[in-house]
Amino acid sequence: MIKLAKSAGFCFGVERAVNLAYSNASLSNIFTFGPIIHNDFVTNDLKLKGVEIAYELTPRIKNVIIRSHGVGENIYKQADHLGINIIDATCPYVKKIHNLVKQHIILGQSIIIIGDKLHPEIIGINGWTNDNAIIIKDEFDSNIPLLDNTKSYFVVAQTTYKQEVVNRIIQLLEENHITFNYVHTICSTTTKRQQEARSLAKNVDTMIIVGGRNSSNTKKLFEICLSECKNSLCIENASELAKIKFNKDSDIGITAGASTPKYIIDDVISYINNTIKGEISNGL
Repeated sequence: MIKLAKSAGFCFGVERAVNLAYSNASLSNIFTFGPIIHNDFVTNDLKLKGVEIAYELTPRIKNVIIRSHGVGENIYKQADHLGINIIDATCPYVKKIHNLVKQHIILGQSIIIIGDKLHPEIIGINGWTNDNAIIIKDEFDSNIPLLDNTKSYFVVAQTTYKQEVVNRIIQLLEENHITFNYVHTICSTTTKRQQEARSLAKNVDTMIIVGGRNSSNTKKLFEICLSECKNSLCIENASELAKIKFNKDSDIGITAGASTPKYIIDDVISYINNTIKGEISNGL
């Protein structure tokens, strides 16, 4: 039987960003600042419709879509200086973090961001701290021993980060007598998606995670599923299943990253279903 996680696929923020990109595709000289989402199928389709990708702002650009990951304050200032029209598709949950860190800088606190320093969301958040935030990836991060217990810190986390990693870091800060206040900023959809993936992976023979290879949340889903089901596969589309043999008596779980369109998930389900002639049900 095929079991599909209920929360698989686009989250609210990604769906909003993609819809904004498609609805504004007819505008002249329109670009997204970085890929609108981490999914090549979507970005390639948008390119065919005239929406290109830019990694810096230039006078050639007349309209720019800020992707769901968000950007630093300097990008807004540059766009204003160049007379570029901004279509802001920043996820509202990410926008909230931007506002929070800016407010707490005004209050005199130093900022700690828990997350991957190379992830565009973290780069964007740090851009609202004048790039002065301390970024901590995990409990082994070399920045932790360098924290000053005479200072006051404000702590936020990447919206797609694992809650258990954040919890361990918060515990370490407490053990090191660091003065801080932490605001929970992990997206509830991310938490729900990860919980569903873990629960589903525990109860199937094969677990399939569908998503872009550059997608952070897809990678985390794969790590979670692999810890519960050793026969876990991460794929971008149904064509990658051609060499996989499915047993019609096996239970197969499917989840997908927040940047995975519904049609790709449907293709995967259809391929497996046609291969094993199984039934499809909601996994959770």
